[in-house]
Amino acid sequence: MSIQARVIALDHSQVAIPAGREAEARAFYVDLLGMEEQVKPEHLARRGGLWLRGGLHLGVDKAFVPAQKAHPGLLVDDLAALRATLATAGIAIVEDEPLAGYMRFYVHDPFGNRVELMQRVADAASQGESEKAKALSREVFGRSAAAYVASRDHAASPDLDLLVRWALPHAHEVALDVSTGGGHTALALAPHVASVVASDLTPAMLAAARAFLTSQEVRNALYVIADAEALPFLEASFDLVTVRIAPHHYPDPQRAVREMARVLRPGGRLVMVDNIAPEEPALDALVNAWEKERDPSHVRAWRASEWDGFLRGAGLCVTRRQISQKTHEFAPWVRRTGISAAVAASVERAMLAAPEVAQAHFAITARDGHVVSWTSDYLICRAEKD
Repeated sequence: MSIQARVIALDHSQVAIPAGREAEARAFYVDLLGMEEQVKPEHLARRGGLWLRGGLHLGVDKAFVPAQKAHPGLLVDDLAALRATLATAGIAIVEDEPLAGYMRFYVHDPFGNRVELMQRVADAASQGESEKAKALSREVFGRSAAAYVASRDHAASPDLDLLVRWALPHAHEVALDVSTGGGHTALALAPHVASVVASDLTPAMLAAARAFLTSQEVRNALYVIADAEALPFLEASFDLVTVRIAPHHYPDPQRAVREMARVLRPGGRLVMVDNIAPEEPALDALVNAWEKERDPSHVRAWRASEWDGFLRGAGLCVTRRQISQKTHEFAPWVRRTGISAAVAASVERAMLAAPEVAQAHFAITARDGHVVSWTSDYLICRAEKD
């Protein structure tokens, strides 16, 4: 007999918990493991328990016995970070036998059920590449910190005034400026808020920003070394978060945006300014190639459409959005990151050899065989947290 129907996927699995202990389940699975609770249908909610997004259901069993062998295997994005979180919370970690393609260990939930936590080795390798990119950023910005403090592109660009206006800062609010760089955004915000936290991945850059703001008599700023993809702040700590001309250096901008959304209070605003690539693939590839050669710590200038997805994916609602252009004097722009004259000349040759459509889009101007200026696209947007 021919069988027409077949199983195509696993929709969900269920783990039993004792009656009346949903709060403990949430503390472990949601608060510690970072899983997201899903609303149960009303007629099932009366039974107790909870559902977790991704297909794990925790069901009440009046004759509960902990599962020591049967268990869920949960994929995580950063096993090392989760291990540290669990250890800090006093959760015992049990090492498991090696499994090709994975790093893994298991723990027991508050009721004694075995839970396996796993990360694909390929994902771990990607994290290794991410850390290399961040180390390169520290190196590049560490040696060029003073140049970024002095940069006219960063200190006196129209996008900075627009950012402050769109941020709608209030005198009672606490603001966070992520990847503050030379500190220009923090300086612009400081007169309008109760306090501003300037954070940056690079200690030397943050020190330069602090010296700059102190010289400008800013007294309501704090300074914190911080990775944008793992902000060291509690949830709902800030009324306003800003990030300007930095996310193109992030290995994982989606993760950074989720972090910025996490530390925002309900009703808070994220105002972001960054270089973007055109939607046309050929122009996208060109501008990213120029930027990467000029600055090895450059990861990618994303398209505006991609940024829309990042913000929505973090649960934020975009309330204002504008694409504008910024003209750069070629000589200070190409040398700001401290590259050699040979590399600067290579970037110049690439721009001069660009197709006519690229010359027009980026408004490349040249004189006597040398690039004088060029124009990049940037996005400014305000996104709000419900």
